[in-house]
Amino acid sequence: MVSTMLAKGFILGKDAISKAKAFDEQHHLTSNASAAVTSFDQKIGLSEKLSIGTAVVNEKMREMDDRFQVSEKTRFALSVAEQKASIAGTAIMSNSYVSTGASWLSNAFTAVARAAEDVGMLTKEKVGKAEEEKTGSVYKERARIIEDFAELHLDESPKAEPSVGLVDSSLE
Repeated sequence: MVSTMLAKGFILGKDAISKAKAFDEQHHLTSNASAAVTSFDQKIGLSEKLSIGTAVVNEKMREMDDRFQVSEKTRFALSVAEQKASIAGTAIMSNSYVSTGASWLSNAFTAVARAAEDVGMLTKEKVGKAEEEKTGSVYKERARIIEDFAELHLDESPKAEPSVGLVDSSLE
């Protein structure tokens, strides 16, 4: 059921994206918006101003770091914290209850991953089937339209049976 819902959602999303892309290409919305933003940026020089502002802020940050040695103190604190965490982790993992729980949790994650993989494969198969059905229904609809047109506007319709005559087998 989940894979069917995912497959149908994928098909709907794919169709919506295709229609949006075609609409954008027809009306040139993305290219017009991009050109307008570029023009606006060139008029007021926003990109240049942001670059200058970023450079000034970075320089001030470097000055503050050199003055107060924030980076060095932070590196040292992180190193000490990492050592303490490693010691604590070793102590915790040596506990039999913790290692049993970790093993159980790992097995549970593996089972969930397998189930997700199965759902993914089923979804992929159902997407393929849905696309095939959609293509088939489009073909059938087109054939029906052609047949209807032929019945209305042509002397013979494609549904008409060819005339069959009797053949005298003694002439051969």
